[in-house]
Amino acid sequence: MKRVHIMGLEGVGMSALARLLLGEGIEVTGCDLAPGRRAESLGVPVHRGHDPAHLQGEDTLVVPTPIPLDHPEVTEARRRGMGVLRRMELLAHFLGQKPSLGVTGTHGKTTTTGMLASILLAAGLDPWVLLGGELSLLPGNARFGLGPRLAEVDESDPLFREVRVEIAVATNLEADHIAPPGQRAPNYHASLEELEKAMRGYLEKARLAILPSFDPRLRRLSQGLPRRLFGEGGDLWAEGLELGPHGSRFLLVYRGEALGEARLQVPGQHNVKNALAAALAALAFGVEPGAILEGLARFPGVERRFQKVGEVGGAWVVDDYAHHPTEVRATLEAARLLGRRVRVLFQPHRLLRTLELWQDFAEALALAEEVVVLPVYTAGERVGLSPEELSQRIVQRLHLLGTKARFLEKEEALAYAIASATPKDLWLTLGAGDVTELAWRLAHEGGTGSS
Repeated sequence: MKRVHIMGLEGVGMSALARLLLGEGIEVTGCDLAPGRRAESLGVPVHRGHDPAHLQGEDTLVVPTPIPLDHPEVTEARRRGMGVLRRMELLAHFLGQKPSLGVTGTHGKTTTTGMLASILLAAGLDPWVLLGGELSLLPGNARFGLGPRLAEVDESDPLFREVRVEIAVATNLEADHIAPPGQRAPNYHASLEELEKAMRGYLEKARLAILPSFDPRLRRLSQGLPRRLFGEGGDLWAEGLELGPHGSRFLLVYRGEALGEARLQVPGQHNVKNALAAALAALAFGVEPGAILEGLARFPGVERRFQKVGEVGGAWVVDDYAHHPTEVRATLEAARLLGRRVRVLFQPHRLLRTLELWQDFAEALALAEEVVVLPVYTAGERVGLSPEELSQRIVQRLHLLGTKARFLEKEEALAYAIASATPKDLWLTLGAGDVTELAWRLAHEGGTGSS
């Protein structure tokens, strides 16, 4: 590869790959339906939209998972004799070149990868990092380094089973990114069984698997493989845990030996589990305990993971990427530690996921004192119900659970949140779509935003 064209360059994974290709000295061009901050920050030629005419002498085309391989731009690339790679194939190529660590799982993979990046930096290992989010310790969502390679490996992409790393971390595994019966999509598994097969394929290629002791599905899938477990009953666990509103501290214990006190700047018990996963992976990779504790303490949190963006009417405005019921529940449990009235602006993400899990979303959201549900962010999907109808289902279920809830369009929700905010409140925006814009507008148009 000498010249690479990347479709969907604005996406967090694709822009990270572009940054790492540039670090290798490879020329990059790209295109996206809506180029924005990430694409423009790369300083490379970026076209708006997708068109075969964008191809101008590149030798390789990199294609994001949702784009079909019969797309006109892909067809033209093949006609010209260009190499065509899915994004996961390019990532697998990168990770196979040096000692590497990969982190996957339904929840927590971005934060766990970020914690590992912080640990490797504290150890002075000059890591190469690909992250599915923005981290202030890195140049955005990726870092080019000459040391070990660390990547977030997205389990929603069925091709993740082909990724080979030395240390394979799986934070958990739930039935997400599974297509309903009779429907198929490149970024969905055909069934839970297919997802499990893909996970087994990922784990068995590694020298060592790092897994939670408390996830029976992963324990079953990893039977017979070299593995270490984190959590109670495993190889590494936390003792004397103290959860606070802004973080936690605990004694890190490895096979009965105390390694020292770990301190986290990010709140919630779920982040303690993420820290255990990162710490055990680092130990298995040969990192000294002192660097592990230092890296965990330095970790500031990934953008959009319980990120305070400002205030409105004295209320805190916190933005979080949670888009699965388990993530929503964990985020709300962390929010309740702050001692404020938890009020939520929730944007369900993907029609197929919401159709499958709307009742579970309602059960998780019931931990809040008030929920405003926005129309589903469709991500280009279509089902028999409209985004509004699916969101209304969640609201109706919340009413049955005794939680104050309402359905509002985005602009109505913004106006309502500004008008009703009080110093006792925490307004929490939840979702993987564009609800993050609402958080920043709430803080900046209605109050005091963070810089």
